[in-house]
Amino acid sequence: MRGSCGSLLFFMKPSPYLHCFPCPDRPGYRILYSARKASLLLLEEELASRAAQGEELPPEATTTLSRLGLVVADPEAEREAGRNLLADINRENPSLNVAVILTLACNFACRYCYEGNLKEQPRPMIGETAARLVEFLKERFAPGKKNLVLHFYGGEPLLATERIKEIAAPLQQFAQQKGANFGFSLVTNGSLLTPPIIEELKPFGLRIAKITLDGPADVHDRSRPFKSGEGSFETILGNVADCCGLVGIGIQGNYTRENYQRFPELLDLLMERGVTPDKLLQVGFGPVLQTRDQFTLADFHDGCCSANEPWLVEASIMLREEILKRGYPAPKITPSPCMVDVDHAFTVHVDGGIYQCLSFIGHREYQTGDIWQGVRDYREIYNLDHWRRHEECRDCSYLPLCFGGCRYMEFQRHGAIKGVNCQKEYWDAALGKLIQQSVRWMQKKS
Repeated sequence: MRGSCGSLLFFMKPSPYLHCFPCPDRPGYRILYSARKASLLLLEEELASRAAQGEELPPEATTTLSRLGLVVADPEAEREAGRNLLADINRENPSLNVAVILTLACNFACRYCYEGNLKEQPRPMIGETAARLVEFLKERFAPGKKNLVLHFYGGEPLLATERIKEIAAPLQQFAQQKGANFGFSLVTNGSLLTPPIIEELKPFGLRIAKITLDGPADVHDRSRPFKSGEGSFETILGNVADCCGLVGIGIQGNYTRENYQRFPELLDLLMERGVTPDKLLQVGFGPVLQTRDQFTLADFHDGCCSANEPWLVEASIMLREEILKRGYPAPKITPSPCMVDVDHAFTVHVDGGIYQCLSFIGHREYQTGDIWQGVRDYREIYNLDHWRRHEECRDCSYLPLCFGGCRYMEFQRHGAIKGVNCQKEYWDAALGKLIQQSVRWMQKKS
């Protein structure tokens, strides 16, 4: 950096993670975005151009751009900081986050369920396993941790409410004794989530319920019917409307190439039923993944096989726009590390087996231990730091948003986690439009 006082100029270089986009709603301005810090800045076109080209800037502009990580004194040091982002996250992570599969039993017959025919043996977690899980998590709660967070999954976790309480009650007490916070979320189909159930579970630490709605009634009911074949949409929507003031609720949904354009109808139905933006924590939709393993349901073929399928760009941009347009909170464009890459995060299956990724449950070759014997070294099994072996990843301006992509998608495509699941094509096509959306709707709210 070069500089002095008065009116002289300062000189820094653009961050290797800087992305610069037009701002259609503000002629004469551009949007600067850091993929490492997820920071945004609207800047006059001339200054933005100079920043992106590493030219001299006024000191006040340099101060702001530097604070946001958009310009840096040493680009190579900044690149290395991006490569070390996962290590930084792990070092500073105050939480132990654990996904718990309580049961494979479910009252739905979803067409695309990633657990597939695993659910043909709907065994629940037995009491002995639950008791050992409690002790195991106490042992794993390292000194310095401030939060103990569980995420209960199924099957349908509300088919096992007594087991939820058996696990949550002693851990809540343990956390209090440690001066730490305790809470849990439910990932539920929503059909059993009623006000009495919420009032029953809140004293044990229920904080959030994540509910899946796959579009309007006819679309959803085709994808997520009850086992009887009866539609589930009206039951779920009624429960969401009844419960959205009692506990934090997030709405998620899974779309295909054939039905994503129908999802805005769901947003209008939520609004009509009084499930307004202020009553939801987040609304986010994602594509159904096409599985190709021993658990795959034989009659489903509509999922996607790659993050780079061109239609996904149009779908993700359109749906996020519809969410934001109605005022609902949408997921932010920010580094979000995979559970595999987070040191103090893992999944416990119904039998006590441990997996680093929820999606791999039942695939024994990806089990990394159990709650009796602990966790073994899983660096090779899950191909940790696989992106470091690829120059195009190490030097990619999207690295903090991707870190080699989804390992489960790589597994489904190749039968093993062999390499990276590059998302560059997707980010090349989508990032600018997604960032422009964020800026436009932030401005409308201000």
